[in-house]
Amino acid sequence: MKTKAYAKINLYLDVVKKRSDGYHDLEMVMIPIDLFDVLEINIADETGMECDKAYIPVDERNTVIKAYHLMKKTFEIQDHHHIRLVKNIPAQAGLAGGSTDGAAVIRIFNEMYRLELTDQQMIDLAVQVGADVPFCLFETTAKVEGIGEIVTPIERTLDFYLFLIKPKFGISTKALFEQFKINDVKGTSFKSIVHALKSNDYTGLCSSVYNRLQQEAIRVNPQIGKIVAELLDFGFDCAAMTGSGSVIYGVTKDEDLVNRAVDAFVFKYPFVKKARIIG
Repeated sequence: MKTKAYAKINLYLDVVKKRSDGYHDLEMVMIPIDLFDVLEINIADETGMECDKAYIPVDERNTVIKAYHLMKKTFEIQDHHHIRLVKNIPAQAGLAGGSTDGAAVIRIFNEMYRLELTDQQMIDLAVQVGADVPFCLFETTAKVEGIGEIVTPIERTLDFYLFLIKPKFGISTKALFEQFKINDVKGTSFKSIVHALKSNDYTGLCSSVYNRLQQEAIRVNPQIGKIVAELLDFGFDCAAMTGSGSVIYGVTKDEDLVNRAVDAFVFKYPFVKKARIIG
C-alpha cells in the first residue's frame, strides 16, 4: 500500500510555556503544501526498510520505524513488512519531513488492517511518535496547540503562493529548543492569523505571520536572517522561517514572482521550491 506524505509550513509558531516534563506548550497555525515523500508498505516474508536517499537512516532513528513498531505492538500485528520510502522533503528543514512519514505509517496501517480508528485514536498514537505527527495525519490547514496533540481544522478561504529556500545547513529541533529561553516577547495574535485564513484577508495574514524560534535560529546562524531579507527585497509580501528551520519561505499572490524567484535562487541555494497549499 502506497501513500503520499505531505510537508507542512508554520505560518505561526509561538512558545507558550515550558512544561514540567521538559516539553513546550505551543500555539501554531500550519498548512500542508504540495511537497511530499512517498511511503509504501507491503506484507513480506521478513521486515526491512529501504530509502532512495543514502543519508536517511533506516533503523530506529527514523520516524517511520518508530511509528511502525508502535502500530505493530499496539494492535498485535504479526505480519512482516517491506517498507520503501522515497524522500523528497529535506531533513532538518522545519517541514515535518520525518513527522509526515510517521503519520503516513499510521494511516497505512489503519487502512491495511481495517482498524477503523477515530481521529482522536490516531492522534493519541501520533503524539507518541512526535509533536508534528498529529497535524500530518489529516493534511488540512489547522491550528495546533499543546505539544501538538490538539488539532483544530481551519476552514480556509485564503490562497497564495509560497517560495521555499533551504540553505546548506540544517537545524536540529532538539538542539534549538534546548537553547531557547522563554521571555516576555509576544507574537502577533494567534486569533488574527486564523481569522485571516478564514476570511480571505491576505493583508491580515502577511501582518500576522510569526515564528518565535526565528530569532534564536538567527543567533545560531545569521544566514537565516539574511535569507528572510533577500526574500523581502525580492518582492515577497512576508517571509519567515518554518518550524525550527532551516527552511525560509516567502508569501505572495503573484505566481510570476515565484517563478522568477526560482530562476534567481536555484543556483544559489541547494534547495528551492515553488509551493501551493493543499486541502
